[in-house]
Amino acid sequence: MNHLRRRSLEAVIVVDVQVIIHPIVMQELIQTEMIWTKNGFQLTLNPFSMAHLLQKYLADNCAGTVQNNHYTYWVPYSIFNELPIKRWKHNRPPDTQRIAEIRAFMDQSKRMDGILYLACINKELVCYESNHRREALVGLEGMHPILVDILWDATDESVKAEFLRLNKAVSVPELYVSEETGIDTGDLIEMRNAFCAKFKLAKVSTGRPNAPNFNSDMILDEFHRLMKETKLTPNDLWDKLIHLNQQMSTRDRAKLTPKVIEKCERSGLWLFAWSRRLNASELV
Repeated sequence: MNHLRRRSLEAVIVVDVQVIIHPIVMQELIQTEMIWTKNGFQLTLNPFSMAHLLQKYLADNCAGTVQNNHYTYWVPYSIFNELPIKRWKHNRPPDTQRIAEIRAFMDQSKRMDGILYLACINKELVCYESNHRREALVGLEGMHPILVDILWDATDESVKAEFLRLNKAVSVPELYVSEETGIDTGDLIEMRNAFCAKFKLAKVSTGRPNAPNFNSDMILDEFHRLMKETKLTPNDLWDKLIHLNQQMSTRDRAKLTPKVIEKCERSGLWLFAWSRRLNASELV
């Protein structure tokens, strides 16, 4: 933030991209930390202040509606890009390739289709649905306003319920809705990344890949399920998968189409040639 201006009982925060947030409760403004830098005063807002100020600003300055605690706004892009939004802790880690593809499309169209779903949990703004589009927005210029749906006084439980409602047509792994899965998410992500790198010619960003291709979410879900069913460690599961892939490359290919066989031979991946779901019994 570069400078602060005050007008009577209103306070206006102007950030370096000329985003204006207003009005501000003066007592909260007084309690914020002001730091002098070579560029002037900088305001540091705690998470509660930022969420509270944002809610006030959006209510007064953005077109929107309220229904069942869902606040929906058309937010100017310059404002949206400055918001301190984090990915909800239960969401899948984003696929960087998919983010790049979405970003390229939005950079041309200058619009973002659909809605971004946000929630304020413990005084912190999180995005619990459409994180790929949110991350693809960062740094773009000339975008049209962004449509957002915000749950202000939310909890993890209420967001889980909403997340499952939005994804009712999709199977949501326990990994993303449970605090206690017994599996280190970091290990899963590391194995997912290694798998994507090893078999990159079979990796796609589409929602439902055709055989024998895969996407990063599909792999993360499969690894999570297999680790729970087999009780294998990440290293042992990796070794078993590589061994199974080699075995499958020598199986009878009578039921595979020439196109699938060609893709398998080119990418070196046979695990999903016959089915999108691996049989855990083949790994133990």
